[in-house]
Amino acid sequence: MRGLLVLLLISGCVGGVGSGPDGGAGDDTPAPDASPDLPTGELRGVWITRFAYTTQADLEGIIDRAAAANFNAVFVQIRGNGDAYYASNLEPWAQRLTGTLGRDPGWDPLQVAIDRAHQHGLELHAYFNVFPGWTAAGEVPLAEGPRQLALRDHPDWLAIDSSGDSGDGEYRWLSPGNPAVRAHIAAVAEDLLARYQVDGLHLDRVRTAGSDYSRDPVTLAAYQTALAVDPALTWGEFMREQVSAMVADLYAVIEATRPTVRLSASVWGIYQALPGCNTSQGLTGYHQDSLAWLERGTIDAIVPMIYWSMQDGSCTDWAALLDGFVAARAGRHVWAGMHALDDVRGVDGWHFDQVEDRIEYGRSAGAQGTVVFASTYLDADPARWSAYPGTAEAPGPFFEASATPTMSWKP
Repeated sequence: MRGLLVLLLISGCVGGVGSGPDGGAGDDTPAPDASPDLPTGELRGVWITRFAYTTQADLEGIIDRAAAANFNAVFVQIRGNGDAYYASNLEPWAQRLTGTLGRDPGWDPLQVAIDRAHQHGLELHAYFNVFPGWTAAGEVPLAEGPRQLALRDHPDWLAIDSSGDSGDGEYRWLSPGNPAVRAHIAAVAEDLLARYQVDGLHLDRVRTAGSDYSRDPVTLAAYQTALAVDPALTWGEFMREQVSAMVADLYAVIEATRPTVRLSASVWGIYQALPGCNTSQGLTGYHQDSLAWLERGTIDAIVPMIYWSMQDGSCTDWAALLDGFVAARAGRHVWAGMHALDDVRGVDGWHFDQVEDRIEYGRSAGAQGTVVFASTYLDADPARWSAYPGTAEAPGPFFEASATPTMSWKP
């Protein structure tokens, strides 16, 4: 059954990946690694969300625990919804740090995370929400100090659906179809990379809020222009290219600013629905063509957020979904995303045997590592961290330390 699912995934998913807007990868885009050899090392990462820490001691403690558990990379969120958990030159300090948007908290979470991670020999990946511009509730506030939210200065950058609303219940989104939006986000990334010694830039929310976004005037005008050239161009195809352009822009920023930095992205855990299934999917539901980024060489690694169990034959079977991503990795890396908890037997809870099975399956399937969501679930019980290395009598999947995987195409 598993082999049939993999074959169907390859034929159904990879065939949907297109070339770049000009029909190719472009002269300035590095070719994907064609070597059949697997890289040495494996990535062992953990997501640390902005909700996991409020003080320097909080953040340092999480990184200490990750190091003790033989993780080798931490993904620390430093941009949530158009704000900053570092000294940005372009966006205001996050409200969560002091209670006041734009107020300097007196410490720099990103610099603290870099220093602590590097002290332990861990990679620090700056976890960067791309298109959220502010929360869904309330007005877009005025920040204290000189830097304002992009949506405060540019309300026309808001992503809207065909009814004219921004209907997402969590965020107000910025429109990926507006070139000014993409230029602002690229400038924010460039400012960060120029001043902070991060090892990776990790993208999240690099998609739209849904299939009907974004019908803002600038994007609609651009679509009409594109239709004049290609009358068969669908809205979904057009919007996927807008999101993909953002990823390519950020890869170009890295190449120009700090080329050793690794660009990765958390992506929807279902690229296309498995055969016979009716589930959400990144490609058509959120205009996220993550496999195209791998094929074009505009990203170094993707992290599919497969937050379900290994259940053979299920429409959300972790193994079958991972197989599809790995089969289409085009010489780049796939780091298997997984939830720290499980819904085994219909009950969310800590089932480390399931976690260990997924880690081992990812290794055998050809993934280049694992990223666990999230530190908050591991901090609920210190024994959860220690399960990863285990003991000499009962070694866990991270018992022996490992370097992060090599990337032959990176300088």
